[in-house]
Amino acid sequence: MRPNALRERSRMSKQLNNSINILFIVLILLALGWVWGVVSNWDEIVSRPVRLAYIICDFLMVMPLGFISGWGLKNSKPWAKSLFPLALGALLFDIAHGIFYLIWDNYFGVPIFLAFVLLIVFIGYVVYAMRALNST
Repeated sequence: MRPNALRERSRMSKQLNNSINILFIVLILLALGWVWGVVSNWDEIVSRPVRLAYIICDFLMVMPLGFISGWGLKNSKPWAKSLFPLALGALLFDIAHGIFYLIWDNYFGVPIFLAFVLLIVFIGYVVYAMRALNST
């Protein structure tokens, strides 16, 4: 690693590093959720176009954007700073729709207010991550 890159990397705030790590964890959980869904409910996924659209969008847009922007920020790539908000927005949109879609269909037997709580927590994370990004 170049000495300048090492110095730039050490300048990343702890909050931004935490934000990226949280993003990676959420993306991995999203991928694992889809793997479980494909293994256990593939027929239901392909029977409803909206579910098929979600899986395609998640694997072709949301996850790659998140992993690429996080990797870019951790490696001090200048383009990553503009890609990270797009990744957060795509993930927030995806989570909002996914949560309410699954709860509306009563997949987990979870009350709708818990969906709102989860969504509020994730919105809080996005605000935290954006503030961390803007402070660098």
